[in-house]
Amino acid sequence: MRRFILLIPLYVFLLAGNARTLAADVTAQSTGILDGQQFKGETGEQGKKDHHQDTITFRAGLFRSLDCENWGFGPAPYSAKKEGDTVHFSATLLSRDRGRLEWQGTITGDEAKGTFRWLHERWYWTIERNYWFKGTRHAGS
Repeated sequence: MRRFILLIPLYVFLLAGNARTLAADVTAQSTGILDGQQFKGETGEQGKKDHHQDTITFRAGLFRSLDCENWGFGPAPYSAKKEGDTVHFSATLLSRDRGRLEWQGTITGDEAKGTFRWLHERWYWTIERNYWFKGTRHAGS
């Protein structure tokens, strides 16, 4: 028992070190590592040829799709994780009367690629459509 009691400070030290490392990893994933970046490009419904322009931005920990704002989907917090030269991001944009958009994408160099799912659930029907985005880095905001 005495041996176990002597090892308690060692265990506490090791756990504290792991907790700091874990906290640093979570912070790196949840802070605005993409803040200040903007991408302009094309977007459209999966499987269809028609498309239109959109601009996505990252600022103050929020993700925006300027085209989606026209439909009532405001800015939302985003999460991002860097893996090598690629940053993976995700965000869920909400609208009072049009449901939600679930964005996921990657940024590699000056190119952003993403997909988003529009989900609008009503008691008598549900809309679920999938869209794509492909854009390049654009200066300004």
